[in-house]
Amino acid sequence: MLDALQKKMDDMGIDVFGTSGVTDCVSSAFSKTPYAITLGVRLSDAVIDNIYGGPTKNYFHHYRTVNAHLDRCALRCVIELQRSGHNAVAIPASQTTRSAAIAGDFPHKTAAHRAGLGFIGKNALFVSYSFGPRVRLATVLTDYVLAGNTIAASQCGECRACVSACPCGAITGRLWTPESSRDDLVDAALCSRYMKDKYRMIGRGSVCGICVAVCPAGQNTQNVEKSY
Repeated sequence: MLDALQKKMDDMGIDVFGTSGVTDCVSSAFSKTPYAITLGVRLSDAVIDNIYGGPTKNYFHHYRTVNAHLDRCALRCVIELQRSGHNAVAIPASQTTRSAAIAGDFPHKTAAHRAGLGFIGKNALFVSYSFGPRVRLATVLTDYVLAGNTIAASQCGECRACVSACPCGAITGRLWTPESSRDDLVDAALCSRYMKDKYRMIGRGSVCGICVAVCPAGQNTQNVEKSY
């Protein structure tokens, strides 16, 4: 079944696909769906490369369009799992359900990391082995038993490109470890406030993207194959 599901996702334009077990990091609301399917779409280099001193309206539109596409793919994945007798729920690509923590119901990067698709960068983003941080993610949680539970070390090393480029100094520069919290890596509240104050003219709920654009791991990936 998994091969057929992956083929459907490939046909829909998914570039990153992986599975993992997340029993220990789902909330009680999702305790009956302790396995994760990661879906990812590569962002356009042509769009990201135009983010210099800040986001562009084109980036904001691209960001939202990719998120919407991921949500459609995740819904299709849920439908296929349910047709096969499994329970499943899609975690939206971009939705804040806990405003105080600036977080959603489940961190996509946790599932993607455990699926062996990449690592967590100094910018607290998921860094794909294939596309760097130039990828958007969605997650489908299910009771369908799936393999995968890799914890990869950060590969940022001494690089501080994102730290130096962050316009509000929200990135601490610390390397991710299995014991790290998001607060150890980035001040999410400061980042959010800065985006709202400085980039409101880009669009409601604007996003920055500078740390994505400057990351060396995401550059020169034009000929990289899909991450499956």
